[in-house]
Amino acid sequence: MPLRLGPIEAPPALDLLGPLGPEIARLFTRPFLVLHRASGLYTARTCLLLLMDLGWEARLRGGTTLDALCEGLPAQARKPLAWMLPFLASEGLLQRAGERFVLTGEPDLDLAGLREQVEAEAPGHGSNFDLLDGVRSHIQPFFTEGKSGDSLLFDLALFPLWLAYFRNGNLGYFPNNWLTLLALREGLPEGARILELGAGAGSFAQLVAQTGAEAGWLDRIADYRFTDVAPTFLRRAQRDLKSAAPGLPVSFQALDMNRPLGDQGIEAASLDAIVGINVLHVAQDLEATLRDLRGRLKPGGRLVLGECLKPTLDAPLYLEFFFSFIKSFTEVKLDPRWRPRHGFLTPEAWREALGHAGFSRIEYIPPPRPLMDQHPSFTVGAMSAFT
Repeated sequence: MPLRLGPIEAPPALDLLGPLGPEIARLFTRPFLVLHRASGLYTARTCLLLLMDLGWEARLRGGTTLDALCEGLPAQARKPLAWMLPFLASEGLLQRAGERFVLTGEPDLDLAGLREQVEAEAPGHGSNFDLLDGVRSHIQPFFTEGKSGDSLLFDLALFPLWLAYFRNGNLGYFPNNWLTLLALREGLPEGARILELGAGAGSFAQLVAQTGAEAGWLDRIADYRFTDVAPTFLRRAQRDLKSAAPGLPVSFQALDMNRPLGDQGIEAASLDAIVGINVLHVAQDLEATLRDLRGRLKPGGRLVLGECLKPTLDAPLYLEFFFSFIKSFTEVKLDPRWRPRHGFLTPEAWREALGHAGFSRIEYIPPPRPLMDQHPSFTVGAMSAFT
């Protein structure tokens, strides 16, 4: 089979992964590394194909700036385009000269070939690509008619693709849940009361139930409160989760982290752990939300976060493509100290934000530096922030 992916990065050395290295190292299989590399290439090609779908190939070949490309478009188009152009340049599909971006030659835009190679090395793991195709096929009215990205990307046609993506069986998503599970498991007290923010498709709760039962610590949990702001996810969880997560003492609640939690029935100092996987980066006011969450934790309680982490704030991550059309991702309160721009944060920005919110100690799984310095494509981690 022709080599289409280029070199596949070697797994990180065990000594870079910290005390839980052997359990973290299980993530770095050949199929995972292939899928990770292919997903970056597939995203870049999808981005460029989308710009061509919109009829902008001639403008790109002539060279254009972000300002020029945004002329005549709805204002909302600027933020995703401000991400897409530098991302395409970082992937070598556009040439950058100062503020100008130029499409030259005939770039490789073969999507079927990438799917073919991934299917050979990681069979059954094309859900990442299905979602990318879905975004490309649905998002054009965002640019041409000013339609809401949220309504376009979360309609009934794409909802099954999101569910297929946010599951433990997806090699590309599973590390988010696994690293967060390792962080939550450490020091979990008897009778623990846990709340999960933005629990979505329920894959983390299922992993807690399965792994906790196998390892003998599930019975430490007295209450697992599954929360989400989206009625669709909450209704689905109420219908399916008790059978999908047997033995987990689960309760359900609609919860909006952008509103005071006390007004929504979450009592002060009532929880041993609050868990959020790729959710806190969309808090509208991160400082206010972190302070509110700290107030809901018992003394010695923990906020456990699983987040995509950027090696630098300027580094575009291919995962950001999915979310750059969604208001909750882009329309947030900025702060020059820890949140100078929307989107995913660096480990250092998280430390700054959590410390400023009053958390006393922060632990990472795995330790992010020098791991990310030696492996810039390692862009996921878990944090425990203690009261």
